[in-house]
Amino acid sequence: MANMGSQGILKYIDNPANSIVSATEGSTVTWAVSSDTNDTAIVRAVAAGKGLHYAGALYATDNNLIEFCSNNLYFTAQEGHCSVEAIIQLSTMVDVAFNFGFNDDVLDAGNTLPMELTGTTISATATAFVGLIYDDDSTDPDNIYCAWVNGGTVGQTDSAGQIGGQDIKMDGVVPTAAKWFYMKVDLDDRGSGNGARATFLVVDHNGVSKERTFDTTITRSTPLCFYLGVENRDALARNLYIRCPGWEQTIPDM
Repeated sequence: MANMGSQGILKYIDNPANSIVSATEGSTVTWAVSSDTNDTAIVRAVAAGKGLHYAGALYATDNNLIEFCSNNLYFTAQEGHCSVEAIIQLSTMVDVAFNFGFNDDVLDAGNTLPMELTGTTISATATAFVGLIYDDDSTDPDNIYCAWVNGGTVGQTDSAGQIGGQDIKMDGVVPTAAKWFYMKVDLDDRGSGNGARATFLVVDHNGVSKERTFDTTITRSTPLCFYLGVENRDALARNLYIRCPGWEQTIPDM
């Protein structure tokens, strides 16, 4: 369901009982999903200890990818403010990578994560993405990174690098197997000729949080979608669980 608050922000609060999940994008679909051969595509589910949620599974095949996205490109930074959030859980955190945030393509056409981290180098297959990345192909795995790419140019390619005097690595807060992990990415407009400001927030199952804010190069007029992608980094099966995927955006001219 959606609620219009008094502050002129449209907020989408997800209810899995009513949401429609489909591998086919369309105006009647709430969440668009994709999966590779032998994967279990993300669907509505209920289980003891998890309640009503979404669940999918990666088969034991290297580079298999499952995705969970808004059914359309809902967001542009020039609207003023927009954000995406979700709580996820993976049955194992070994040999896995994920991206969460805003992407320029619903169900990424490259059939790979929009951004990847190999060794110490961050690269992109997407033209525009801004969000959080985790990648076990990293030289320094088990860390969350703030990342973006705009026009095919990555904001910071060095995983140990900084932007504006801040580390892009959010050390000290990492997802744990079989525990919930909260993520949120905000975009705020900085006016004509300026890239969007992005705020990244993560909270682990112990309540430990980390937040970073960067002035990015993301073009304010680029249409973006809610994006979550999880990809195997080895032949290891795993389950993915999602709760409380939501978003908000400013209502223009309120």
